[in-house]
Amino acid sequence: MSVEDPIADALLGESAYERLQAERHSLFQQSLTQKLTWQSYLLFSLAALYPALAVLPGALRRAYLPGSVGFSTPKVAFVGLVAVSLVALTGLGHAGVGLWRLRLGRTMNETQARELLNAEAVCSLLGFFTGGFATTMTHAFVLLGFGGVSAVERYVAVGGENPFAQAGLGVSVVDVSVLALVSAVCLLILAALLSVEASVRGFGRDL
Repeated sequence: MSVEDPIADALLGESAYERLQAERHSLFQQSLTQKLTWQSYLLFSLAALYPALAVLPGALRRAYLPGSVGFSTPKVAFVGLVAVSLVALTGLGHAGVGLWRLRLGRTMNETQARELLNAEAVCSLLGFFTGGFATTMTHAFVLLGFGGVSAVERYVAVGGENPFAQAGLGVSVVDVSVLALVSAVCLLILAALLSVEASVRGFGRDL
């Protein structure tokens, strides 16, 4: 019984892209469709910002988020916007790499393959490291809020900035949640389209 080895298949295959990718030592050897799916999950988690802030302790909401939580503009919403922007834009970058790879097909030469792999590497680093860090910070600030006003005051006392103070940047909680939700759905659709198109064009595995 033979055992499939995707790395060996890539090294011995005709695709310059797959061969060069297999030769690289990277944390992000996953397919483009997998990366897009993971990024959509990050965005779905960011879309939960509004419902999460809406159930914070009442005392904290009265102190820092007066009026409608959804239309308030705390600093945590801006951090969330940075996270959404990084993850969504790099997701579009991944999708662009996939579409260009489909367009070139098996005719791709090594120079083109290197350029696409470099673009993919940049998108992966910014999307998962920088975007992932911003996503983690957003969730960390929300969790801090569940500790109540006293937890926020202790955080500020040791030198941190109040994440629930109004930033005055015009970025509301609802804006971030809606943008994250729409972006997540778009990336999932792009992942599905790339997967189907790769199968139709006879690619041996996902892009």
